[in-house]
Amino acid sequence: MHKVTVLMSVYNEQKYVKEAIESILSQTYRNYEFLIINDGSTDNTREIVNSYNDPRIRLIDNSSNMGLAKSLNRGLQISQGELIARQDADDISKENRLEIQYNYLEQHKNIVLLGTGAYLIDENGEIFYKYNVIEGSEKLKKKLNNNN
Repeated sequence: MHKVTVLMSVYNEQKYVKEAIESILSQTYRNYEFLIINDGSTDNTREIVNSYNDPRIRLIDNSSNMGLAKSLNRGLQISQGELIARQDADDISKENRLEIQYNYLEQHKNIVLLGTGAYLIDENGEIFYKYNVIEGSEKLKKKLNNNN
């Protein structure tokens, strides 16, 4: 059984999905399944996903477009990992993302949720904004309360 399920829903993401998939397949942490929910794509997204011959990838097709939330909930119901790592189809994960997150959770058993910072990049791969990591439950609560 895999320790981690990387869960990604895709819908007409042919422009970005290859880079998202490759960023997960190149992770330094290897004990994961990569569960991809195809949410009724009408472009070449499904074909791109199927072009990978990697046993960690499990492609599930929705019969029609259900939306992101329902697709992710479906993925949660059929995931086999003890932990869930979310990836969007237009995300590029650093190669040690899963390793860092898994090791942190193993060393801090009282933690049940974690996230990361992020760089927003343009079509040329240039960073135009940086989201910083929010550390600590009090800072997170304050940030959530300020945004609502």
